[in-house]
This record gives sequence, C-alpha cells and structure tokens, in this order.
Amino acid sequence: MARCLQKYFRHSRPLWLRKRNMRALISLKRLATFGVVASLIALSGLPAPAQAQTKLRLAVETNSGDPLNIMLANFRDALAKSTGPEATIEFFEGGALGDETALMELIRAGEVQVVPLGSDVVTLDKGFSVLDTPFLFADKAAARAAFDGAFGKLLATSLRQKAGLEVLAYGELGFRTISTTNKQINVPADLKGLKIRTPGSPTRILAFKTLGAAPTPMPLGEVYMALKQGALDGQENPLSVIKEFSFFEVQKFIALTNHVYTPITLAMNGAAFDALTPEMKAKVIEAAKAGSAATRKASDDSDARLVDEFKAKGVTVTTPDLAAFRAAAEPVKGEIAKVVGPELMGKLEASLK
Repeated sequence: MARCLQKYFRHSRPLWLRKRNMRALISLKRLATFGVVASLIALSGLPAPAQAQTKLRLAVETNSGDPLNIMLANFRDALAKSTGPEATIEFFEGGALGDETALMELIRAGEVQVVPLGSDVVTLDKGFSVLDTPFLFADKAAARAAFDGAFGKLLATSLRQKAGLEVLAYGELGFRTISTTNKQINVPADLKGLKIRTPGSPTRILAFKTLGAAPTPMPLGEVYMALKQGALDGQENPLSVIKEFSFFEVQKFIALTNHVYTPITLAMNGAAFDALTPEMKAKVIEAAKAGSAATRKASDDSDARLVDEFKAKGVTVTTPDLAAFRAAAEPVKGEIAKVVGPELMGKLEASLK
C-alpha cells in the first residue's frame, strides 16, 4: 500500500492537478509585462517611476468572507499599516490569477509572492500528509498549540526544503465535516459506496476508501454543480467552506465528524523572503500573525452560528458515532506514517507529546 501511495505521488496526480491552468498562463504573461515595461523605460533613457523598497503580489482563490481570503486580507492590511510607503502591495482575490493549483505554480515561479494554502499544500510536500491522519487533534486548542509550536516549525522546515516556500504563519480553516445529498451519516457503514469529493491528497483518498466511500478528487469550484447534478453524493469540508460555496443549497445532511483539522498555510516565495531586510521580515511575520488571529476568531465566531443557519435552511445537522469513526479509521494511521517518512513522522509525533 505504501509503495502504491509513493508511486501515486511521483507519477499519478489527478488530471486536474497535472494540467496547467489556462488562467494562470494568462496571469503569468500579464505579470511578466510589468518587467518588460520597466526594461523599456530603462533602455529609453527616461527616468523610471519611483519604486517602493518592497513590492509584493498577494493572491487567493476565494472571495471576501472565506477563511483563506480573511487570512490574506488581514495580512495585507496589517503589513500596509506597519510599512507605509516602504511596500507596494497588490491583492488578487476571487481566483483572478487562477485556482489554488495555479497559485502554487505562480508562487513557486516567483510571479506572486504570498499565497494562503489549504489542503492542496500536500501536493508540494507529502510531509503535510500527516494532517490527513484522522482525529489527530482533540480540539481547536490542541491544533492551534501544535501549529504555533514545534509541530508547525517541523512542517515549515520541510516545506522550505521541498518546495522553496517560507511559512509565515498558520491560520485556520477548521475541522472538516461530511455533507451528503440523500443519506444521513451516523456510522462509517453509511458511507459505503457514496461518491464523496475530497482534495487530491492521496492519503485523504485512502482514508475515505478505508471508511468504505468512493472518494472523488475534484477542483473545489466544480463541486457545487457536481452535487446538484448527482455526479457526487457528498463532500467533506469545514462548515465555513460549505457556506462560502453554498453547498448547503444542494445538500440535505451535514455530519459533524471533525475527522481532520485543516490549517491555512500562509506561504511566501522563499527567494522573495530571503531578499527582504531583517526589519521587513519582522514586519511580514507580524502581519502574518495578525492574519492567523483573524481566521481563528472568525472560526470561533462562525461555527455555532453556521450550524444554526444551516438548520434554519432545512439542513439536518447531526453528530455521528465518533468512536465508530475513530476505530474504522485506525488502519490509515500506519499508511500515512509510511508516506510521511519515518524520520519526519517520528519528530512530528514527538512534538505532540
């Protein structure tokens, strides 16, 4: 099983992860134009317009109100306040430069400098597969402490080594739940044969296969129509994502499984971070902490409110038999450890004790 997963990582990413996003190609050309214009001005002998000391392009797939957007917008605002004219900040939201897959390409190419990443960060560094371990964290307090401590630092070091990205801070998407169209989920057996949308993470796919479902990786932007048309039976995401993408309109049931906690990894192109002055690095990191705090507050404020809101819209929200889910998911832990690797997994486990 471990070999299959490793082969998956090397050769068999889902088609939607392997195809270059056309919008990203257009965006690359658009952003590259800035450099061409600057070069032409220099060659013409004309004085170039005054440049700020630091120029940062920030991009996010989602719109205002979504946790990823909240993190980046609050980072932007805090950084603008602390730097004033020292920095020029461009902000692209709502998928203007592409989806998360495209943005991962852009940030690694240095065409954008800062991007908040969700579950798909695992495609850059399989060490993040540890986050697919079912019921890894007992509650939000435990998860937040882990990411703010040694656990988060270990993952940050790994991402820098594997993908060349600097982790500025971790925000919060939250605990994931399962929503379904025609069947209430009370025990793992209720998932048998259901087509459940998951991110492209092989270990998340493995977890849902182990629970008896038919996991179906799909870009998040395509999920609503797939649910509406019956191509999917359900999906798994934090409540905030169910709200942001209006999945409650095409789903009748939500099971509060809280099976996986998903952070927001606010990442910066490593070379761009290294080029900053020590003073600017400190301001960037402090701004990232402000973004993190904003997402955690939003998460705390929204969870109970969203449950009530979904119920008011006719969605049945239940707490399933979590002990049964923990027992059914136990075999997944060993397979995830093999994917992460014994050395990193050992350090991560030790950091949680």
